Amino acid sequence: MTPSEIKKQTLSQLRKTFLEMMSSEWDVALEGQPKNIIADAAKTMLAVQRARLRMENAELASIVEKLKENEKALVEGKQALEDSLRDLEDVKNVLEKTAAFLESVGRVVAIIA
Repeated sequence: MTPSEIKKQTLSQLRKTFLEMMSSEWDVALEGQPKNIIADAAKTMLAVQRARLRMENAELASIVEKLKENEKALVEGKQALEDSLRDLEDVKNVLEKTAAFLESVGRVVAIIA
């Protein structure tokens, strides 16, 4: 896969994840969860949005090598996250897969400044 394709797929997954975390289904899934899980969900949603913005704004030329180095982790993380989003009721699994994907994205662009 070319670096441009990796970036495009990563951005697509970040957008999809953010939209799922803004959905009424996600809100229903969070009902009755402990406060720490709800706080983690909010922090994760913010991190997804920040990663998306950072990835969108990154010049491809400046992240080409990092995209190549992390291609496998990004592709595998994208698939695992995509699979977890099919069952929003499993909040902990969604948060775990999202965190793992964000870790891979964070190796390409700085998420937390």
